[in-house]
Amino acid sequence: MTTIKIIIILTFVTLLTGCGPDNKITPKSFYDNPFPKKNKDLTKILGEKLTIKRGSDTLYYTISSNNNLNFILNSKTGDTAFKVTVCKFRGLYYFSQKFNDTTYWINAVKIKDNLIFGFGSDFWQMLQLDDEIKSGKSKKLVSYINSDTSVIRLHPDKREMKYFYNAIILNEIPDTIISLDNYFASTIDTSKIATQVDPEENVILSRAYPNPTTDIINIELQQKRNVSFLLSDINGKTIQQGQFSKTSNQLDIKNQPTGIYILTLLNATDKQKENIKIIKTE
Repeated sequence: MTTIKIIIILTFVTLLTGCGPDNKITPKSFYDNPFPKKNKDLTKILGEKLTIKRGSDTLYYTISSNNNLNFILNSKTGDTAFKVTVCKFRGLYYFSQKFNDTTYWINAVKIKDNLIFGFGSDFWQMLQLDDEIKSGKSKKLVSYINSDTSVIRLHPDKREMKYFYNAIILNEIPDTIISLDNYFASTIDTSKIATQVDPEENVILSRAYPNPTTDIINIELQQKRNVSFLLSDINGKTIQQGQFSKTSNQLDIKNQPTGIYILTLLNATDKQKENIKIIKTE
């Protein structure tokens, strides 16, 4: 009887001590490279100070960037919470965290209005990726897997990753952004910047400039084809509509009042639709 009690106690202790990043249940999957896309400065996305609400807790972060690396610090303790490269692909931000000299963890983050999904959930996303690979899915990601699945090496295929991470983001409970101090948003002279579009984010529009504009805005498409357009005001009222048939096109809004407008581009053939915000100034 004593022996049975000892076995039960040891089993219970093993279960308790195997549930966390520092214990036995740890991700087996590791990427051999960071996400394959140009790195972004996270301060230009989230600002230099970020406050989020997670359940009943309020979390404070300080963000800095140096040599393509983004540092996310706990503002209260000064400790580095994450050191990551950040890339964007098809609506998701990918945080690549170097685990050692040859391996990486990658987790996805989605920002929608004042909600942020997946921020700081790298450990749990990698665990879910383990289950995905072990079930025989996302095969294009697999570089090597041993017979007992204790070693899983992955290569970041961005299109294959898109399907997996989009699915798990839908199941994430979002945090609420309650303060976002975006220094860059208030200091950049937007009148000198064209609206540059990442070709892998949009498939119709290449760029729109100058934006803001006082009269004419140039609309450059990624390729020559017939694209219908609809210009509406902030209330959804249609102001102009027509069709672009060239790579380089112009839209005249000099007779419109100052304000914010939405330009919708529609490629009916491929059922593609894109929106861009246009600002009209004096």
